[in-house]
Amino acid sequence: MEEKSHWPGKPSPFKSVMGWAGSGLTQACVDHYRSLLQAGSDPGRVLFLVRSQRQADEVLRRLQQSSSGLVGPWRIETFLQRVGRSLADHWPQVCARLPQLPPQFEPIPLAKDLTQFLCERACALCPRHGEAFAGVGLKEFQIWDQISSAAYIAGASGLPAEVVGSRLARAWPEEADPRRAEALQAMGCCVGRLWEAALRLGSLDFGLQIRLFGEHILPLAEFWQEWDHLIVDQAEDSCGVALEFYRQGQAHLQSQFFSYTLGGGVSLTGIPEAVADFLMAKTQVRFLEGSHRASAGMIRLGVQIARVLDPQFSHPLPEPQGGGLPLVQTLEEETQFAAVEVMVAQIRRLLGAGIPAHRIAVLLPRMDVGVSLSLQEQLSEVPVLSIAPFPALIRYPLVRAVLTAAELAHPEWGAFPTLPAWRLMLSWVLGLDPIRAALLAEDTWDPVGRSLRPRTAVRQPERVGFANLERYQRLFDWLRGYHPGPSLAAFFQQFFADHLAPAIASPQDQELLRVLMEAARRFRQAFPAEGDPAFLAMIRSGQTPSSSRFEPDYSRYLVVATPGAYITRGLEADYQFWFDITNPSWSRSLWHVLYNSRVLTPEWDGEVFDAARDLQARQRILARTLLNLCCRTQKGLWLVRSNFNYRGEENTSILDYLILKGLKAMATAG
Repeated sequence: MEEKSHWPGKPSPFKSVMGWAGSGLTQACVDHYRSLLQAGSDPGRVLFLVRSQRQADEVLRRLQQSSSGLVGPWRIETFLQRVGRSLADHWPQVCARLPQLPPQFEPIPLAKDLTQFLCERACALCPRHGEAFAGVGLKEFQIWDQISSAAYIAGASGLPAEVVGSRLARAWPEEADPRRAEALQAMGCCVGRLWEAALRLGSLDFGLQIRLFGEHILPLAEFWQEWDHLIVDQAEDSCGVALEFYRQGQAHLQSQFFSYTLGGGVSLTGIPEAVADFLMAKTQVRFLEGSHRASAGMIRLGVQIARVLDPQFSHPLPEPQGGGLPLVQTLEEETQFAAVEVMVAQIRRLLGAGIPAHRIAVLLPRMDVGVSLSLQEQLSEVPVLSIAPFPALIRYPLVRAVLTAAELAHPEWGAFPTLPAWRLMLSWVLGLDPIRAALLAEDTWDPVGRSLRPRTAVRQPERVGFANLERYQRLFDWLRGYHPGPSLAAFFQQFFADHLAPAIASPQDQELLRVLMEAARRFRQAFPAEGDPAFLAMIRSGQTPSSSRFEPDYSRYLVVATPGAYITRGLEADYQFWFDITNPSWSRSLWHVLYNSRVLTPEWDGEVFDAARDLQARQRILARTLLNLCCRTQKGLWLVRSNFNYRGEENTSILDYLILKGLKAMATAG
């Protein structure tokens, strides 16, 4: 690995390494960590920050493989994990500054669904809320989602709630739209109410946790006495408060070590330009050259594409030499699904040439269920994995069946299922086919009396099956005789043990029930005064995702993903297909209905974020994204274009033209 110093001279305890994606940046951080431990540093006083838990697991694996004789505790955490633990460790000091906090609680982190639930509760009685957002064209749950998103970004930037609305209103370009300006101004009130309610509960959304960390933990001498060394991998995704942490660390810590991916930075709260400026000015920089996994030609192509998209794009590394022009081809069809077919044909040619499926990746501007399913069906001979957002828990029939059981076992809630819900539950719990489940449901469901009937009410018992009726009677008696336990999570556990254990054998279904029980536990911990029906209402609203703690072995699959999902998981392949490259979704406006992520970060310069500014910001983000993708492939790139999207609307993006313009510029320069 060739290293080139940007700042020669006296060695500095504050260092950083920069390189292309796949240049060994994470390994450089691991090597630095190992050198600190070998020099006698206390592992408990070295903080290693990574972007995700998956990355933390990978770093730990590398250390365990190569650090025989070195023992922990190894502090390898995400920034959010460190923020939460620091707040818990110093909760009394934080409470002393914020008397509204409950002193008996450590901070309980609120995931996105719980934050939206709290936002709904906090804003429901606000006299301005309904009027301010009446004409914005969003459903209620979408309003809660956008308020909580704005709160997260603002908190990660260290902004107080009162400036959120004024920033958004000042940045909005349409002076002739007073309704939108009023709604944007009201965002400050909503974020403030959300944070006030969170402080009273001691249940904090991630943005408020980060803001409190910046305001009340960083000034504590006790906090800085815990650490001697800081290592940060992929610092380009750091937020405003994290950057302030690094700045203050230069006065308190013995050393700091950062890695920075050129062309990186895809997170919602990230401020890559500000972090790069800090590293170049305040650390001794080494550039990692010649160690990248991608071909030299693909990296040079990525740089040319970035310069076409963002004329101000620059980087401090010499471009890798060697290799000819990369293989870039275009596949074109009239419609999106016709484009899928020609792409599949090309993928089959690669497979026929002996290319393993896991060395091929398909990148989409956004996850499209139809396209994803079509790829899986047409490539059924190889394993295809779509990295899609986790669907809501309520999308799963098993979850709906369990929620119906919970409502029936708790008559004090006043809930009674619909006939389809009761039929679904019988089908899952008793393992009945659709016909028997329908016959049993219709005879045992009493909509007038809002009650269930015993098995003797079934008019055609021989068609339902006598063994099934015996099992139904046991279920009926169980629901009627259930005595509410200490928690809803305990009910789910008991119901599973008594009725579902024989039928739910697949690991996927077991994991789904575990996620449901964990969601109930988190809800009770965060909102101890809320009743269980409120939790069921939140699940039924579709706010709670079916997130899993397990990740597949990506090396076994042909991966289909959005660029962001592909990059954040650190994936790479020999061949990439950029699908539907003419779709404008490859570069979407930064303006959401109620917030703009850039306006709520330190990189906003206070100017109106009009169409020209929005385009400039989008092009800058897209330039980094495509450069990053080019750094993650080696042998070939296909641009798959379609003239019309699945709705029959004309695709208007000229991204493929700009990419080919970059290739032409590369050829001319060569």
